[in-house]
Amino acid sequence: MTNYAALVRRELAVYFVSPMAYIILTAFLLVNGLFFGWSMDEFAARRSPVNYGWIQQWMVYLLTLIAPLITMRLIAEEKSRGTIETMMTAPVSEWQFVLAKFSAAFLFVAYLLLPTVCYAILAAKFGTVDFGAAAAGYVGMLIAVAAVLALGLCISATCANQITAGVLTLIASLALIIMPMIARVLPQGEVNAVFLGINWGVFVVALRGALHQMNLLGHMEAFSRGIVDFGALVYFLSVVGLFLFLTARIVESRRWR
Repeated sequence: MTNYAALVRRELAVYFVSPMAYIILTAFLLVNGLFFGWSMDEFAARRSPVNYGWIQQWMVYLLTLIAPLITMRLIAEEKSRGTIETMMTAPVSEWQFVLAKFSAAFLFVAYLLLPTVCYAILAAKFGTVDFGAAAAGYVGMLIAVAAVLALGLCISATCANQITAGVLTLIASLALIIMPMIARVLPQGEVNAVFLGINWGVFVVALRGALHQMNLLGHMEAFSRGIVDFGALVYFLSVVGLFLFLTARIVESRRWR
C-alpha cells in the first residue's frame, strides 16, 4: 500500500510539474464556460427549465476527447525513457504499477471536474437545479471517463511513443462517440439483404445491437437524469476491470523479456 501511494504521488507530481496539466485545465474550463453561458442563454430564450444533465453530457464528450492527452504518457513515456525497466526491478507489483497510473489519471480528471460544480450553483440562482440528479450525473461522468482512461492506459502500454499512444486513444475515443450515430444509420427492423448467397440481415441486427451496447456515453444518460443505473454501473466497472487486467498482463510480459 505504501508503494502504491508513493507511485500515485509521483504520477500526480508529473502532471502538475509540467505545463500540460494547466493547459488542459485552462482549455477545459474555457470551453465549458463558453458552453455553459450559451446553454443558459438558450434556456432563458426558450423560457425552459435548466437541464443541467444536458450540460453534464457535453462535459463527458469533452473529457472523452481530452482523455488521450491525459493517458498517452502514462506508460509509453516510461518505455521511451527506459525508466520502465527500473520500475520492473523495483519491489512493486504489476497491479500496483498499473493501478497507480490509473488512479493518478482518475484523480486528475476529478480535479478538472471540481470547478464545474460552480456551474450547478450558478444555474440554481437563475433556475431550478435538482442537486441530487446533478450529483448522480457527476458519478456517471466519473465512471464513464474512467472507462476511457482505462482504455487509454492499455493503449499506452502497447506503444513505445506517447504521440502514437495519444493518436490511437483519440481514434478509439472518437469511435466511442460515433458508435450511436453509426447504429442510427443502419437499417432498422427486419433486414433482408442477400449478398454472395449470405443473408446479412442477422448480421446487421446484431451489429446494431452491439453498437448500442458498446456506446459508453449512452450508458451515462440515465445518470444525467438522476437515475443510478446499476446495470450501467456494472458495465462501466467491467470495462475498467478488463482494460486494467490487459494492461497488467502487458506490463508483466516485460519482466520476462
